[in-house]
Amino acid sequence: MYLKDDGTLDHRGLARDLRGIVTGRASCDPPAVLSWLAARLAAAPDGGDAPALTLALYATSPYAIWRVRRVAVVDALIAAAERAVAAYGVGGCPGPGAHRHAPADDHETVAALVGDLGDREDLGDREDLRCPAFLAGLARSALTTLRNGRRARFEAPDTADLDAYFLTPGGGIDIERLTLTVERQRPGGPNDLAEQAAVWAARRLVVAPAGTLTAEERLGLFLTVCFAAQHCYWCTTPPAMVSIYRDALAIIDLATPALPCPHANGHPDVPPRTLLRYARALAGFGSDDPRLDRGAWHCPRHTAERAVRALAYTAGYLGLEGPRQKV
Repeated sequence: MYLKDDGTLDHRGLARDLRGIVTGRASCDPPAVLSWLAARLAAAPDGGDAPALTLALYATSPYAIWRVRRVAVVDALIAAAERAVAAYGVGGCPGPGAHRHAPADDHETVAALVGDLGDREDLGDREDLRCPAFLAGLARSALTTLRNGRRARFEAPDTADLDAYFLTPGGGIDIERLTLTVERQRPGGPNDLAEQAAVWAARRLVVAPAGTLTAEERLGLFLTVCFAAQHCYWCTTPPAMVSIYRDALAIIDLATPALPCPHANGHPDVPPRTLLRYARALAGFGSDDPRLDRGAWHCPRHTAERAVRALAYTAGYLGLEGPRQKV
């Protein structure tokens, strides 16, 4: 991908695309670039290109955990970072005091340094970028960032403790409390309890034994999941949570939209942001809108249509091609 005709690394081309990735203005395919970078560094962590690739790994590690939604890419970067740490961690600075290490607090600046390593005539002035101690520090920092980010983004939280919060004394679902909690979620401002409550609803919808949920409870859980699934914005929702939403949506019979139903006037066509208000009304909480067509809301064709839309939205969010691909 970034090799010249003579097989050497195109430092300038790589640095240019790295800068686009780090600044959020990429003209390349970032997951493809990061996958290539990880594979090449892991294959030769002590090779001639390893210093530039280690700089690239460090520079892009924050982007990888916040913008990449496929865990396989992050895992490949972690494996590459581990190999780089092993390769450089045993060596120290070959000439303590002989050179200063470049500042590494700005990831855009580090991305630009990759290009400097390609200038052969300036190589003597850039031995600091090849220093094993410097590279070991970058590799360790990248590894920590990637490992912590993976846990936060790709490992869904345990929500068992929320049973006490959202189940009634009789074992039913407190739809009012659940929806009001999930409603705290705002675009660009994630709320931990709101996200965990939505995950709890999705899991409950999947694991509840047949016959244990009332029709109102099942619909309330379903609408809660649809609301959460269609409120994924700007990479703020961890992919692990979105995958759980998709698992819950997938239990709906998606073939139903092709079947006839008695609702000639159509089904409720309301924006996702209002779904939780309707969920409460359908469960008997708050003012009951006299125009509420309960039959249309409960219609299997309606729920299937809404599930298909939510699955399509989350597929786009995760960068998937099909409605049921895994992250």
